Amino acid sequence: MDVLKALTTAREAGRRSVLVTVVAVEGEPPSYAGAKLAVAGGQVLAGTLGCSEFDTAGIGLAAELAGSGDSATLRRRVVFGHGREQALELFAELHDPAPAVMVFGDNPIARGIAELAGFLGRRVVLLHEDAQAAFESAPPGPADAVVLSDHDAPYVDDVLRTALAGPAFFVGMLGSRRHAPMVMRRLRDDGVPAEQVDRLHSPCGLDIGSRGPAEIALSIVAEILAVERGRSGGVMQMRLG
Repeated sequence: MDVLKALTTAREAGRRSVLVTVVAVEGEPPSYAGAKLAVAGGQVLAGTLGCSEFDTAGIGLAAELAGSGDSATLRRRVVFGHGREQALELFAELHDPAPAVMVFGDNPIARGIAELAGFLGRRVVLLHEDAQAAFESAPPGPADAVVLSDHDAPYVDDVLRTALAGPAFFVGMLGSRRHAPMVMRRLRDDGVPAEQVDRLHSPCGLDIGSRGPAEIALSIVAEILAVERGRSGGVMQMRLG
């Protein structure tokens, strides 16, 4: 597979990947400036740096970058000593997954949220059966939003506990002003820290007088965007004095 296509496929599948590129060579190694390697989860997706030894060095650099959490790039000089010294200058670039909206539940509102989020170019993950297991296998990142569309689902507390402790910028749950405090108190009683419980948007959605599943979905997606952009979600109308 082509390296750039492999990176795109990984991004759309929600996988964090790393592109490792040879930017300079010393000696006469079986490589060249511009050689590329795409790596995700410690596995080569596509490309090569010239030989298995060089690829192993590239995989190691990719793992270092992916696990650092404080940088999007790394540059390293890697020396290989087989007789005459050879060295590669490697540049690694992190490719995060496309921002996702993870929707838990199987009802008209959940499907409406998924459709609208997809229309806006978000990667959509719609979960219902075995929701917690699927959630844990591909947890949300800091660019992702999580929405629970059914406050009575058996997995609600487990998913909220995981999501609120994680880096997702938005965690929301549908619920009335009667149900939302009940869930929040339950989480507090189960030992979830207050600062995490306070992250929960519930009831979620902007107050636009929503009627019906489509309008409720619209209000929720609008709130996700407002939170992501640091906006209040209020009107922008101007009046001439």
